[in-house]
Amino acid sequence: GWCEEDMASHRMPLSDKALRPGAKVTVELVHDEVIDGFVHTKDVAMGTLMVRIPLKHTTLSSELRFIMNSAIKSIAVDSAKSEPELPVRPISEKVLAKRESNALIQVEALMAELNDEATAEGQRMFDALNRTMDCRWDGTAIIVLDQVRIDPDYTPDKCVCLDGDEAAFNRILKIVTAFRDAEARGAKDAGKSPKAAS
Repeated sequence: GWCEEDMASHRMPLSDKALRPGAKVTVELVHDEVIDGFVHTKDVAMGTLMVRIPLKHTTLSSELRFIMNSAIKSIAVDSAKSEPELPVRPISEKVLAKRESNALIQVEALMAELNDEATAEGQRMFDALNRTMDCRWDGTAIIVLDQVRIDPDYTPDKCVCLDGDEAAFNRILKIVTAFRDAEARGAKDAGKSPKAAS
């Protein structure tokens, strides 16, 4: 059957348990548009309802309508035509807090890779080295694997071995040299003008 909160308001609150995912709904909007579909999800705190509307020409996809609660004149639920209720595992506040904490840690790690004081070339070198080796900033110097410091202007002769490991130093020196060569080729290619058509 159909269900409405009361005859005076003709508005069912979004918090109503009848507005569960899969519930068959008819939503009348304040500008008299009527939407028939199934509840996809809702956010009571934000006052939003998402309704999945099956497309007539296909069963493989559907339209999703995002509706603000303030635009809803009335909602009716047809429980006889509703989809079966799927079990929903509740997410604990602890899990959400942990996810948020992990996301913040990831953002902080990404922000630590950026250095406002470094030149654009220094930042590009840091990014290139950091793809395969742990790097960190020490002022404007790049510290690679706590073994090599690369000072501005980030050339091979600005590389300093920090721990006496010559093999590691030579590997990092080769990468710095290759990076500088690639940068020089890129700058050279960017300065070339295209050949004129004959």
